[in-house]
Amino acid sequence: MNKKLQNKLDHLRYVGSFSLQEAEEKGMRLVTGKEGRLCLYWLVDETDGVIADAKFQAFGPIHLIAAAEIASELILRKNYDQASRISADLLDHHVRDQKDCSAFPSEASSFLNQVISAIDQAVDQCRDLPFAASYDVTPIETNGPIEGRVPGFDGFSKDEKLSWIQGVIDKEIRPYIELDAGGVQILDLKENGELHIAYEGSCTSCHSATGSTLSAIQEILRARLSPNLTVIPVI
Repeated sequence: MNKKLQNKLDHLRYVGSFSLQEAEEKGMRLVTGKEGRLCLYWLVDETDGVIADAKFQAFGPIHLIAAAEIASELILRKNYDQASRISADLLDHHVRDQKDCSAFPSEASSFLNQVISAIDQAVDQCRDLPFAASYDVTPIETNGPIEGRVPGFDGFSKDEKLSWIQGVIDKEIRPYIELDAGGVQILDLKENGELHIAYEGSCTSCHSATGSTLSAIQEILRARLSPNLTVIPVI
């Protein structure tokens, strides 16, 4: 088991449940999602569909417990529309030690899917609630120091560089942006290392797109490919 996944299991933060009385006292809707021996509990703000708090109860293998913990962390303070976009791949990516090495073993895929099914059930209980058409995107998870730079990148042709950049964006950046109905498109790569990008979807109206999200995109690309890359959003 990798370090990040083990750390989640060693420091569980979301185990527990909420009662209907607790939800009423806080002026929230109690939402549950059940699948097998897993139950997700959400307190949802009925004014904007935001998940104000999350807990879970799971009885089973450690990978089921870990997946439920990660899911609870990801959906906290997101609205239910954002939560509906969480995938099994995103749960795994969130706790990878290395970008190309899955955190969960292949035999744990059923537990990841079990959590996604419970999320879908919880989301269905929120469909009547409003949520903002645009909202802050999730800061992309850099998860601390990033290792594994591509050797000789600065000597590649422009097409080769763009291919590598696209690959990093698809694997390590796009899953988080898509969680918030956003997107990113590569426009051009200049000789001086300026990478011009365009945001799509909710990213176009989000201040994080020029702040924490932009910084994370640049940090990942510099760490993976070259410190000479500078990401510039074309608004």
